[in-house]
Amino acid sequence: MQDVTKDRDKYIGGSDIPIIMGLSPFKTRFELAQEKAGIREDDFKGNEYTEYGNYIEPIIRQYINEKYGYNFVEDKIINGNIRYHADGRDAGRSTTLEVKSTSQIHTDLTGYKKYSVQLAFGMDQFKDKHGLLAVYNRPDDFSKEFDPKRLQIFNIEREDVDEMLLLEIDPAVTNFVKDVEKLKENPFMTEEDLQPHDITRWFDRVTALEGQMLAFKDLEKQYKDAKENLKKAMEDHCIKKWTTNNGTQITLVPDGKDTTIEVFDEKTFIAENPEMAEKYMVEKTKKGRTGYVRITPPKDRLNTAG
Repeated sequence: MQDVTKDRDKYIGGSDIPIIMGLSPFKTRFELAQEKAGIREDDFKGNEYTEYGNYIEPIIRQYINEKYGYNFVEDKIINGNIRYHADGRDAGRSTTLEVKSTSQIHTDLTGYKKYSVQLAFGMDQFKDKHGLLAVYNRPDDFSKEFDPKRLQIFNIEREDVDEMLLLEIDPAVTNFVKDVEKLKENPFMTEEDLQPHDITRWFDRVTALEGQMLAFKDLEKQYKDAKENLKKAMEDHCIKKWTTNNGTQITLVPDGKDTTIEVFDEKTFIAENPEMAEKYMVEKTKKGRTGYVRITPPKDRLNTAG
């Protein structure tokens, strides 16, 4: 097996792509940039998960070759500051293979975004037309007995990843390279220093407004508590309505009584009459969730809040 860790800090490799795009739970983009700039050491030497991956990879590659008629062999390509190591490549069929072992299994390719971007990056480097993502459901006991039933294989065509490359991967890599150069020039730069001015400007605005919103929420709670106490006081003194000196009318609206109504049990009806319910099914477009910015305060702030 080729040594894919040698001179890693000098190149951007396939395994760096999920980190650069913020898809990795193990390392941040800024930490990786510091490593590439030579101001932070990558002290990860591997663990039982990477060891198992190294063991099962050639077994899966051979299985795919024998079962599906491929001729995948390990391959590597270097393009300037880019270096991609392929778990398998069949040059004759213009196909790149990426093998992953994990305990987090999904039913379709959308759940494996951090793997598919890596494969798409490799396909682009080799200029291959096809890609195969092989995901192996790693046993809890790390059994070394290969079980084909645990293997998922996804086909990816070049036309399917071109948009991802153009709109997501390539811009992310370009910006990352620029940030690494900035860190080399000034190793004391923080992650915030690397952000474009409009991002930090709007973040400062969001932070300021967040402080006002927190104060408003506290004020709103005090207001609701005061109104509840006023309501209770009027009930205690049997006062239903009164007028203040400036003409404001205060009216007690009593609690409503619980009532029982009949509603159509749609869930039970569909379960008991599936064929009849099918006649009334219509297609509707469900609007996708609107994206947003999630802001997570530092842990020390979370622990002292409230």
